[in-house]
Parts: sequence; C-alpha cells; structure tokens
Amino acid sequence: MRIGELARECGVNPKTIRYYEAFGLLPKATRVPSGHRVYSAKDLQRLQFIRRAKQIGLPLASIRQITIYADTGSCQHLRPRLKELIAAQLADIEARIKQLRALERELRGQYASLCQRPAGPPTGAPCSCLDTSPRKTTILPADALVRRPLRRKS
Repeated sequence: MRIGELARECGVNPKTIRYYEAFGLLPKATRVPSGHRVYSAKDLQRLQFIRRAKQIGLPLASIRQITIYADTGSCQHLRPRLKELIAAQLADIEARIKQLRALERELRGQYASLCQRPAGPPTGAPCSCLDTSPRKTTILPADALVRRPLRRKS
C-alpha cells in the first residue's frame, strides 16, 4: 500500500508517517522504481501500535524504545517495559492533576474576591485586582498546563 492509503487507514497525515520514519518509529519504506513508498501489513500494524501508544500519552522517544519489542509479536518482553512507561505516565498525570487542583483553588479565590464590592470610591490608582491573593499558592508554570513535545531542528 502507498503512503496515502496507509495514512487513511490509520487516520494520520502522510507527513506524520514520514516524520515517524525519520524519527525511527517506522522502518524506512521500500520504494518502487517510480520512487513511491510502499508499506506492508506489518507497517500498518506497527503504525496502529504507535497510534495506540500515543493515545495513552506515551512520548515518541519511549514509543521508539518499545516498538522493537512490538515487532516480535509477543508481549513477553514488551509487557514489563510498557508497564514501567505507563506507571511513569500515571505519576506525571497525578502530579499535574494536583497542580491543576491548586490552580483551581487559587482561581476560585481570585474570582470570589473579584465578586466582592470594592472598599471605597474609585481613586484613579492603577487596578490592583490581582495584587493580593486570598491563598498563598503558586500559579502553575505554562508547561504544566500544556504538554508539547520538543521539536527537533532539522
């Protein structure tokens, strides 16, 4: 099958397949004399495995480590490493949930303080609505809210 067919079958963009090849997740495709990439049923299975691993949040570098085991068709060697990766993913998610709950408490406190009437008439001073915090929690760093993989420069 050609790259477009493989992409449609797995619900990805052909550029994603090329990237996965360059990153080492998929083996280099064989090419026909016209230069088109040709993929096998094994490539389809591997791409489906990669998609499932991404859906549970595993980073591409970790997926690259375990795709070798996935090719054997046996879970005997894959299962322990996959278990470690999923445990680490769970710990990361639990930490982010804890941080998000702290941020939620902070935002609820800020919202409640903004809903109260100001103490006196407007003075013309700059707005200080966010200067005081009802609780002393730290607001999350941006990377805790949005996880984006680092892009490699080519």
